[in-house]
Amino acid sequence: MEELPGQCNYLALGAARIQEIKLIVTKLEKCEHGGRAFQNLPRHMQRRTVSSNPKRLPRCLQERHMREGGANVKPSHRPRRKYRRRPSNLLAEYNRRQKDFVWLETHIWHAKRFHMKRQWGYALPDTPTCKGYRATLRAAKTSCLLQDVSYLCCIELEGPSMSLLDGLSCMMQPDSLALLNTSQVQHGQQWISVMLFEPGRQPYGALGDVDIQWHPKSSEMSETQLDNSKIWIWVHPSAHGHVIEALVQVFQLQKITIQSKDATTQETEMKMDGTKNIECDTTNEDVELKDKEGVCGTVEIMENLSNENAQNELLCTTLDDESVAENKKNVKHQKGRKDENTGSVDMLKLGKRNIPHERTPKYASSDNSITMTLLKDTLNRFRLTGPRSLSVLMAAFTPANIKPEPEDNIHSSCDKSNDSTQLWWKQCYHNEERVRGHHQQVSAWKKLASSHHFSRVVLPITIRDPRVTLPHKKGFFATLTADYVESIEHPDWPVVSPLYDRGLRDIITQSKEPDSLINKRRSQNLVPGSDMPEIPEENRLPILLLSRPPTFRKHGSGWDIVLAAGWGMSVWMPLVFCGGAAGGQQESQNLNMEMLSPMPPHLLPDTPAGSCYTTWLGEQRRIQFFRRPPASRYNFIKLGVQYPFYAPWKKLLQVWEPGTRDIFVLRDTRLLNGLAQQAGNATKAFKKCILKRKADNDLDEIPCKKLQMSLETTGEISSCSRDDASKGPHTEENPRKSHICDTQSKELPSHRCSIEELQKLSHGCLVMVKLILQYKGILEPCAMIYLPEEEDISTRENTMKPTDRKEGITELLHNDTQSEHRLKLKVEHNKIKGRIQHLRRKARSKVAREKDIVAAIQSGESIKKATADALDKIHEQNKEILAKYSSFQEEMENAWLMKINEPLQCCSRKIMGYIINGNFCQTLGRGAGIGWVALKPLLHFINLCKKISGKNVESSNEVQNDDNTVDAWRYAVLVRNPSSLQYHWAKMVIVVESQ
Repeated sequence: MEELPGQCNYLALGAARIQEIKLIVTKLEKCEHGGRAFQNLPRHMQRRTVSSNPKRLPRCLQERHMREGGANVKPSHRPRRKYRRRPSNLLAEYNRRQKDFVWLETHIWHAKRFHMKRQWGYALPDTPTCKGYRATLRAAKTSCLLQDVSYLCCIELEGPSMSLLDGLSCMMQPDSLALLNTSQVQHGQQWISVMLFEPGRQPYGALGDVDIQWHPKSSEMSETQLDNSKIWIWVHPSAHGHVIEALVQVFQLQKITIQSKDATTQETEMKMDGTKNIECDTTNEDVELKDKEGVCGTVEIMENLSNENAQNELLCTTLDDESVAENKKNVKHQKGRKDENTGSVDMLKLGKRNIPHERTPKYASSDNSITMTLLKDTLNRFRLTGPRSLSVLMAAFTPANIKPEPEDNIHSSCDKSNDSTQLWWKQCYHNEERVRGHHQQVSAWKKLASSHHFSRVVLPITIRDPRVTLPHKKGFFATLTADYVESIEHPDWPVVSPLYDRGLRDIITQSKEPDSLINKRRSQNLVPGSDMPEIPEENRLPILLLSRPPTFRKHGSGWDIVLAAGWGMSVWMPLVFCGGAAGGQQESQNLNMEMLSPMPPHLLPDTPAGSCYTTWLGEQRRIQFFRRPPASRYNFIKLGVQYPFYAPWKKLLQVWEPGTRDIFVLRDTRLLNGLAQQAGNATKAFKKCILKRKADNDLDEIPCKKLQMSLETTGEISSCSRDDASKGPHTEENPRKSHICDTQSKELPSHRCSIEELQKLSHGCLVMVKLILQYKGILEPCAMIYLPEEEDISTRENTMKPTDRKEGITELLHNDTQSEHRLKLKVEHNKIKGRIQHLRRKARSKVAREKDIVAAIQSGESIKKATADALDKIHEQNKEILAKYSSFQEEMENAWLMKINEPLQCCSRKIMGYIINGNFCQTLGRGAGIGWVALKPLLHFINLCKKISGKNVESSNEVQNDDNTVDAWRYAVLVRNPSSLQYHWAKMVIVVESQ
């Protein structure tokens, strides 16, 4: 290699001469190139990037880099981007990345617009990158918030209805079981949301809130099919495993293993459809699928293969070798095109799903009377929240035009697999009764706009392909009004849907047309952007619409959409284009506080999922806290905070109730309403009931009272609403009123009875509350709820004036008992560190003196081995010192926190609960938060407030006046953030709506 004057080996020179040599070389190169400046590297890649990746050099400098020794750099084996971005390779890469965390069908759309997080085995959207807290909340309050909740796991139970009810009765409370026994729920016209428990442990051992939906029965079913019933149970993924274990225990189920023959046949069929070898992930057992040539799933595929082989043999005999090779290439190319046109890409996208139905994990009892199928990742579910949810649905979906098919044509078309997969709606709607039912569903779909009060109804409907009716661009939509449509009183439409049939669901997924065909049809329109006419061969899509009731102040209502797998993006895009604002997991958590929506299982303190999530979240907060430098950390010892990262629910209850081993959350609506009325924040329906009850002199003559007492004596709990209380218990003729109305309007017995029952349940009981700050500030997670003293309440009532805005209660600074220990640890750690470094340096110098330098350079392994042996000997002799050195980090972290064995009540006020979610509440314009408090201190606090206000406990039936600010803020507690010594006054509201 030809070297320039002054160019030499930089490694042989000292560091002081490097810069000088660079200047000399630069001057010489300028002269060599005729005065042109030498092309320098960009500033951001001069050292780090280029040294690790020489390909980042400019092309004009890459040749010189190779001449100067860059040829020894190992080339990268990563394929080119052009190759990686091919559709087949890109799809295979996406499936590989779903090995640990399954993607939703809308994952790629969300990944471009959301912060993603991986949890519960899914990659979920967390929060939008271009929208804030207020934008998504405004959409849920005034417009429509759209969320993909397809991570909810569906469990299908099949068996005799009495057997299913007997098994589920062991996992529910009596009031939930009464809702499950109603006729409209069992007929599939309505769905319910109940809390499941471990078998026989109610109210302890909560598992999580689930949605239960019965399958309807049609007149075309046989006698054996009518005897059996099917139930869909929608479970949050955090509680999916616990619910499965409980169901297996209750019904005595055993897992059904997949036979190798069926698996091989299934794999070969999918290969013939243009798919690849797919393994099932949800069964937690690897099922080996072996390839066998010549095995086919249907007779038609065998005939096609034989015809193709015969044609190939004929071509081979008539053509010479070169023409045969060209013909094989053309046949292979045509086959690839055929696979692409038959929707193989859509099936490859579902490679990680349990599709078709044969791949779903199944459980069965010993006598096969009850079976359980895990439909996880086989159904999509979208959630729309807000007053304009129905308007978005009306704008995005168009009901399909279904015409009856003659029975002769249907029977003949059923023999052909192609017709059955492409025209499935002709099989389903083959008679006048089914077509009439479809028309009734469409008419009910048009009438639902004015029936917002009608909650938890199920409306099946078959719509046109949403890609065909997709708007040309995103725009505004018209809001439906009550004058636009007729009103309905009860669900009188048929609820039979093709989506309930497992065979039809697979056909609906597999017969989906590719997007290229839809785009080609759209491009043939004479007027761009105009509506596409409906043709007989166009795809139809069956969906289930589930309405949700409002949760708080008429907010939080909406609709859920259930559809088959493979159609996720096809339905998601029209909803977005028609006005839905997409949200993620963070938006769901915000709705829990703003609108008191139901809490998922991992946020409840008495569920196994809640305990696991609390432990994990506390560890994450601890790691984040100790990443800060010591000067930026809060000294929780001085602040008197023992648990700054999570809430110790068991220890809190053991302080108030010694001997408590297990905890539970109070979910009885009757008791919660009585407790809320005692705390002065009962619901309006409950206040009307109390006023009516107070107006009567004799409580024994009230029909509702007689009904309640009679049901209590028989062991049942009344579920009658305010409207039918005077009519006695509900019958099968009109069971709707027993569960359609909100649970907040249920009648209660006298409050003395409720107080006595609450005192009996105070052992290990938690009550969900919402706290609203009176003045400025926000509530942080793990904020402590304190029980105010008598002096605090009396002083606050005497000085409550509009001009007095000071909160003078502060916690005294605690003594830091660990400061000397931390200082001692640090000094000792530095001594140990210096001693170990000295011993290592001494061992290396001793090896250097004993070994010959010239010989060591020639044989580098000998001196390395000798040095390593010397260091190992030093480590062996100082095991105790090294163990103390390695445990320094853990000891120092523990010295920054209070000891766990110290008493919990270490502050001037006693802790009665904790906040789990706090922030600035947009709907109230104040800082607010949601948490739980122990029942025993809560009852003590209510009695203390009534004692100070000069009222009797016996006059507790008096209704509080919301207009009086003093009465509205009478039941206020003290709250303190973990990072502050200041106590804040906060109004306490008993949460009843979300239970």
